[in-house]
This record gives sequence, C-alpha cells and structure tokens, in this order.
Amino acid sequence: MYEAILKSKKHLVLALLTATLHAQVGTSVLTGRIVDATDSAIPNVEVKVVNEASGSTTAVRTNGEGIYRATALLPGTYRLEVNAIGFDPVIRRNVVVEVAQTLSVDFSLQVGQQNQAIEVSEDVSTIETQSSSIAQVVNHKMIDNLPIPNRAASSLVNLSPGAVLINSGEGGENYPVFSVAGGRARNQYFTLDGGNVTGADGVTRPQQQASLPLDAMQEFRVISNNYSAEYGHSTGGIIALSTRSGTNEYHGSIFEFARNNALDARNFFAAATPPLNLHQFGGAIGGPIIKSTTHFFASWEETRSIDPAYPCCTFRGSITAFRSSDGSVLWKSFVVDPPKRTGQTPAGTPTFGPSGAGVDIILLLIICLLTKEPRAGTAPIH
Repeated sequence: MYEAILKSKKHLVLALLTATLHAQVGTSVLTGRIVDATDSAIPNVEVKVVNEASGSTTAVRTNGEGIYRATALLPGTYRLEVNAIGFDPVIRRNVVVEVAQTLSVDFSLQVGQQNQAIEVSEDVSTIETQSSSIAQVVNHKMIDNLPIPNRAASSLVNLSPGAVLINSGEGGENYPVFSVAGGRARNQYFTLDGGNVTGADGVTRPQQQASLPLDAMQEFRVISNNYSAEYGHSTGGIIALSTRSGTNEYHGSIFEFARNNALDARNFFAAATPPLNLHQFGGAIGGPIIKSTTHFFASWEETRSIDPAYPCCTFRGSITAFRSSDGSVLWKSFVVDPPKRTGQTPAGTPTFGPSGAGVDIILLLIICLLTKEPRAGTAPIH
C-alpha cells in the first residue's frame, strides 16, 4: 500500500512538471504560387521551409492551383527549397519573416533534369500583398539599441505611426499606457506567440497581462487599423508579441543596470536629494537540446529598488496634533521614521493604530492627499 502511494505521488509530480512545458507557437505565414515557364500552375510541388537559425523544417505541397501555404512560423530568416518532378530544384535564401506577417514568395520553375539547383538571391518584396492591415514592426535590433524606460519593450510602441505614448510605465504594473489610431488608451488587444495575454485593468479596461523580460522579447507588431477577422476584442489596436527561441548555437547574455542619486538634481523645494538605489539585473541563455529538432531558451530579470515613493520623507520634524473639522484632536505628536515606514511616538503620547503599533503607511498617504502641506495642530481632516 505504501509503495502504491509513493508511485502515485511520483506520477503526480511528473505530471505537474510536464504540465509546465509548452511549445512556442508562431503566428507568421509563408505563401505563394508556383508556376512553369508558361505561367501555368504546377500542382503537388514539395516546398520545404527551413529556419536558418534553428534548422527546423516545415514541408508543404502546392494544391491544384499551384499555391502553397506554410503556417505557424516563428519570426526569423528562412530558406525555401522547391522540388518538382521534371523541373530544376530552386533554393531561395534570406527570406525574412516578421511576427504576425503573411509573406508571399512566388516561384517560376524551369524544365530540367534535377541534376542542378538554381539559387535565387533576389530580395523578397516587403510590400504587404496578403493583408490590408496597417502595421509597424519593432524588431529585436530596435529593442536592443534604443533607450527604453523601465525596460518595458512595449514602450517602443510610439515608433508606430498613429500611436501616442501617454505613460511609459511605472510602479508595479510597469506597462506603458498609449493610444493607437485615435482609440481609447488601455483598449488594445495583446497576443503573445498567438495566445491572448490581454488582462483587465480597473473598470475592465484591456491591458497587457504578461510582462516579458527585455532579453526574452524577439519583436512585436502594432496593427493600428484594418486588421483581419482573426483579431478582435478591441477597437484600439492589436499588439502581437513574440518571444525569442533557441537556435543551433548556444547564445546568452547577462546585464546589470544601476542608478543612484549621486548625479540627480535636487528639487528646488526639497531640503536634499531623495535617496535612490535602483538595480536591474538578469540574463538569458538559449541553445539546442537536439540540433535542428528541439531547442530551449530561458530568461530571468529582477529589479531591486530603494526609492522613497511614499510621502513619509515630506513630513519635516514632528506633527504636534491632527484635528478633525470640529476641532477635536485625532492623535498627538509623532515622528515619522521613513526607513521603517512607521510612526514613532514619544512616551506617554497616544498612538494611532492597533495596540499602539504605529501609524500605517496607507494612512500617511491619505494624510498627504487630504492635507497637502500639514501644519502642526491646524490641519483639518474631513
């Protein structure tokens, strides 16, 4: 009986571990038409779509009209290999596919004996012929090289025409607030590798739910207008995010971003420069498990900050008494202790809080909002 319980626990643990493993799903499509020298469609042609970085291969065939379609592709650079009986093989390299893009690549095959392959070096047209959507891609090079507030990659949404950045993101949420094509702020539909990551903030206002480490973001597309029926849930734009993936070569990075108040300017109305000690650090690593078949990518990022965002430091000296609107004393003198975020009272002085535990930081926030500039013995609280 004991052995059976142990086995069931092992199976449960194994199930929990395997349940957390998810394959990355792409949202891009490669399509096109394959014809012969007379512009007639060639059916049943094999087309191999090979990811140059990871070596993963997707094989499809043309239909009766000579059209092929390879779906669920990750962003990256691809190689297309076309093989048809009675025709020379054709290889086309350096086909760049972006996130949430449908790219058309056509081929014209020449009759031959299949004893030599024709390599096409012509660049693929970047004109969108498969969609009427108006969109802008922010690629990994931009994410790496442009200054980004709070290390939130989606704050680069303002590179897209028609997007207006309202707030670059701050606090625990750390998500930028923006408007797309005149739509309402916080009214966008977010996808991550094809899945919905749109959360609800406040009064059911759509907002990004998953905050990725910067090194884990491959690229994202801002679709501002005329998006197809596959998207929905929003009239304020679509944000299609894509994560990075492992390749056939090991690659990784580490970073440390530090900032303090040494070079900060003092506010004119402040007695001193407020203390600031911000550290953001982390890293990423990816590579092959089985080359050209299975890969991994992992990223980690942490932020540690000592920042007097609470208003305790704005209280100068002791507050002798707080009075309500009818003049009665609510509580008497206490001294604010910012490092511990508590209100310490002199011996024999009444304290505010359960069992004299001190003044709660939330109460101090409310005091600041209600009194603006508290004055000893005169600040009314309504």
